Amino acid sequence: MLHAVKQARNNIMSWKAHQLRSVHQDQAKCSVLAKMKSKCDVLLVQDWAMKFMPRKFREPQSYWFAKRGLPWHITVAIRKSEEGEQFESQTFVHVFQNCLQDSAVVVSIMQDCLVSLKKEMPELERAFYKQDNASCYHSGYTIVSAKFASDIAGVGVERNDFSDPQGGKGICDRQAATIKGDIGRYVNEGNDVTTAIQLKTAIESGPGSCAKASYVTFNPSSTRHVKWDGVSLLNNFKYEENGIRACRAFNVGPGKLLSWSQLEGVLQVPETLEVVDPPSQKLSTKPSFKKVRHRHVNKKSASDPNAASDANSREQEDDDGENEQASPLFPCPEEGCIKAYSRFVSLQAHLDTGKHKRLPEQETLYDKAKRGYASKLMDEGSRISTVQLQCEEQNSQCFSPLTMGWALKTITKKTRFTQKQNEFLKQQFEIGEQSGRKADPNEVSKMMRSSRDELGARRFLPEEVLTRQQITGFFSRLAAKKRLPPSTVNREESDEETTREDDRASQGQVIQSEICAQVMREISLQHPIVSSSGYNICELMRMGKKKLMSLSVDMLRSILR
Repeated sequence: MLHAVKQARNNIMSWKAHQLRSVHQDQAKCSVLAKMKSKCDVLLVQDWAMKFMPRKFREPQSYWFAKRGLPWHITVAIRKSEEGEQFESQTFVHVFQNCLQDSAVVVSIMQDCLVSLKKEMPELERAFYKQDNASCYHSGYTIVSAKFASDIAGVGVERNDFSDPQGGKGICDRQAATIKGDIGRYVNEGNDVTTAIQLKTAIESGPGSCAKASYVTFNPSSTRHVKWDGVSLLNNFKYEENGIRACRAFNVGPGKLLSWSQLEGVLQVPETLEVVDPPSQKLSTKPSFKKVRHRHVNKKSASDPNAASDANSREQEDDDGENEQASPLFPCPEEGCIKAYSRFVSLQAHLDTGKHKRLPEQETLYDKAKRGYASKLMDEGSRISTVQLQCEEQNSQCFSPLTMGWALKTITKKTRFTQKQNEFLKQQFEIGEQSGRKADPNEVSKMMRSSRDELGARRFLPEEVLTRQQITGFFSRLAAKKRLPPSTVNREESDEETTREDDRASQGQVIQSEICAQVMREISLQHPIVSSSGYNICELMRMGKKKLMSLSVDMLRSILR
């Protein structure tokens, strides 16, 4: 019971810390959007889309299996319009036939996007990045090389902010969903999408598509790494003249400065992508940046200023999510946000560039159901027998507040399993192997809570009970060892057992060599060699060929017998 309570408390605190980090890291994006200047700044949001599985308009059943997905990367550039009141976005799609989704590819994509934006926006001066926690983004090489990629493009990079893991969907995911719809429509028209060039054509086939898709290849010359200890715990990076200032949370503390001198010897110029098929020329006639918000204005409002002002007021109400004239059909899916909109485009604009409105305390319908069920059980008319307990009210002030930094990500310390834990887990694993029913880690964890020894005492203390993840990892290691050759398994054993096995092996080799020597002594020729007729053959050989030639043929035959 103590283990269950402790585990539940840790899970609740982890969930609470995750919610706080997600909300706090979202402020970095809002801060960048608030201080962006018109056409001088741009915010780049990047993410890898799920690999596209090749599709044919008519494909046999044999083509359904063993498909190799096509990797494609999405970059959404957000800027302010010339009026400075609205946001505009442009989508870059890089399609590969095959590539490693590592940091080197990401840096080359960052450089290619900035070069394209600089050609289109000569007045572009600053770039901001917003990325997720994938290893290809959140690594020392990507963070450091982003500075050199921007220098090549002639744009200064200001910040690189990362969202919390499992922080929800972003604008890249919504753009990917729209593009997948265009691809599905392209396939239904009788086309095939099996190669990267066909995927690029399908992306550009959408009637309202403004995504600039290009088919590129990347051939790195060497593997590059930048060692940065503890980079996974840092989420916000600001590029300064002297170095990179890193923080664990946005706008909390002064941060830690990593000077450029500490990175000498590991910095290299990013490699350039090879563009096989650039974006289609038909996209050049369309506006490159598309307004994030689609505003539908009636013809009457264009000529009537009063009608136009009424339309603007309704749009402002939609921005605030508090339009009472129309029923809000689209609530914000973000956890804790109370905004709702009557139009889907307003919801999409809110998710892309808006600010979430959260209440400090909010009780969901699920919480209300729990409280209602508990009140029904505690009702006097209930048939459940209750026990009167005398409780004293505790003042809320007696609880100590949470310490500063309680929600920051930490690294869990690795501890070795005890001999008792190892024996129990190996026993359960062997039972599963013999019976054919593999042990369920959840059930094994429950068994550890209730397991008792021969005297009836608990076999494991509450702090010795393992979780499902720990048991799963232990079972996977045992299964991997079982698949290895015996020599490899012996090599991975403890030093003491290895020493004993080496001693036994050396003793066995000594005994085997002695036996072989004894057998060779018994079956090998021993000098002097004497024939059955009594002649010493060794003596005859020393006397020379003349002595052998003096013997008759019958005598030689008798010697050979």
